[in-house]
Amino acid sequence: MTKLNAIATIIIAATSTSGFTLPQQQQYALRTPSFSSTELKLFGSKNKDPSNPSGGANQPGMMDQLAMFKKAQEIAQKKNALDKELSNEKIVGTAADGKIQITVKYIPPQLPANPTPGYEAANVEIDEGYLENVSAEDLSKALVEAIRDGENCAMEKVAEKYKSLEEDMKGILGGMGGMAPSQK
Repeated sequence: MTKLNAIATIIIAATSTSGFTLPQQQQYALRTPSFSSTELKLFGSKNKDPSNPSGGANQPGMMDQLAMFKKAQEIAQKKNALDKELSNEKIVGTAADGKIQITVKYIPPQLPANPTPGYEAANVEIDEGYLENVSAEDLSKALVEAIRDGENCAMEKVAEKYKSLEEDMKGILGGMGGMAPSQK
């Protein structure tokens, strides 16, 4: 009989809404809708909040994001064209008053495996008169100096060419809320 009482108690407790729970006070309050900063505003609509000093544009809308994506593709195409142009350009490093010249070839980055560009010595020219009168140690130092000069010239040329992409990149990053365009 005690088994039957235990089973009946379990069944009653399980079917009862307050069998194992304490009564909780539920508070009902009028909730106002809130929007997170990650809310997607479709078709370019923007939050028109007059208290926002930036004009209410918290996040770019869907159409703005598509425009930014197209701009990013244009920048990638420009970068590829610049890389091709730089790889065909003759960049020369010199040492020993121009008696040693080393042609450095720019090797574009192979993304994503190798994100940094490379520089390769493609040609070495040494003045014959200098070669006859120089020691092996001085020749070695001059070759190293010429290679470093060539790499520095190549890096300067790359930085100069990439300046044209800088403003485009600032525009995209500013539009995404990442980095704001520089204030001049």
